[in-house]
Amino acid sequence: MGNHEFDLGTGVLGGLISGEAEGEILGADFAGTNFPYLSTNLDFSTYENLAGLEVAGGQAPQPNSVTSSTVIDVNGENIGVIGAITPTLGSISAPGNVGISPSPFDTNPTAEQLDALAREIQLEVDALLAANPDMNKVVLLAHMQQLFIEEGLAERLQNVDIIVAGGSNTRLFDENDRPREGDSIQGEYPQFITNAGGTTTALVNTDGSYKYVGRLVLDFDGDGNIIPESYDPEISGAYATDDQGVADLNAAGFIDPEIQEIADAIEAQIIATESNVFGVSEVFLNGNRSGEIDEPLDLDGVRTQETNLGNLTADANLAEAQEADPTVVASVKNGGGIRASIGSVVVPAGGTEAVRIPNEEIVVDGQVIKPEGGISQNDIQTTLAFNNGLTLLTLTKEELVAVLEHGVSALPGVSGQFGQISGVKLSFDPDLPEGDRSDF
Repeated sequence: MGNHEFDLGTGVLGGLISGEAEGEILGADFAGTNFPYLSTNLDFSTYENLAGLEVAGGQAPQPNSVTSSTVIDVNGENIGVIGAITPTLGSISAPGNVGISPSPFDTNPTAEQLDALAREIQLEVDALLAANPDMNKVVLLAHMQQLFIEEGLAERLQNVDIIVAGGSNTRLFDENDRPREGDSIQGEYPQFITNAGGTTTALVNTDGSYKYVGRLVLDFDGDGNIIPESYDPEISGAYATDDQGVADLNAAGFIDPEIQEIADAIEAQIIATESNVFGVSEVFLNGNRSGEIDEPLDLDGVRTQETNLGNLTADANLAEAQEADPTVVASVKNGGGIRASIGSVVVPAGGTEAVRIPNEEIVVDGQVIKPEGGISQNDIQTTLAFNNGLTLLTLTKEELVAVLEHGVSALPGVSGQFGQISGVKLSFDPDLPEGDRSDF
């Protein structure tokens, strides 16, 4: 389970899992999920929208359910799979009264907080292994938003062989992987980490939005421990899902008719929204999540610094608010609400360095539906995907300072709480103690 499952509330989530939500897929009523949602550090029993869907952990996968763990049969061998979600869920989504542990848990957690989270997960690992004496392979699906948290868990846990990290969109590559045009390498795929039991845990992560497909093929010894030397970069790694990636796999002619039908329907919607153009930008509008993770740290993104797209959307919010109340003087929005850049990152023909350019012209059936630099409905919906509404608040100076301080308190971590602002100037020093970083 990830934080965005809860964005529309537990009622919507429960209906989607159970199948009670209205809607069809290819003309058939949606029957809900044919798999369980997993999280061992959530207590679903505390909220009625999900309590009725909860089943005991450690079973074979149950459809239309939520649980802590499941056991899957792979060629006659039982594999344990456990889920865990960021304990900051209550501050970044809408989980209602679902119980979340451990608490407290900071955006940049302390060692003690990481210890508490690891203990929570270890209890489920131990229970799975106790109930299945023949099991010696366990996979953790972790959605922690920041890769260093999964790294910390890998060091603290025992008998967890693989951690699939989520939420950070960190681009990990091996020596044989090809990043998509304009993407940077942010770490090694996989990360082999010595765990608390003295064996090896493999940690993997790829970027989101189907930009890459990660593949991990490893051998295990007779005790179920990973053999790191068995990793082959010719087989495993992060596969780019662009045209070149398809060509590299000689897969251009492999078309599933059902998937193609879905893709065609989506394409029709994209063409319609790309044709609805609201304006033109002569520059790339930076909505990057962040830049490099490795040293030297590149803070090029809406979660770590001021950007032109952050300014544009914050200015637009201020202008809209002043239409309702001319006395409004400032706008604050979280960088995590900006989900994509507007423009492209390309390597020019004959060049070696990626450059940022505004949107390119789009032509469909010989007609220009979007001019060069055009900002379309599709761009806006992609960038501001949550459709966050505006709230007008009256704050004292001290309260405004506290809000702005909160925005920079997670640095140097990459956090969605970083503020994109309008109507006020802010400078800060991330090396100063939290709560005393800002200057106005």
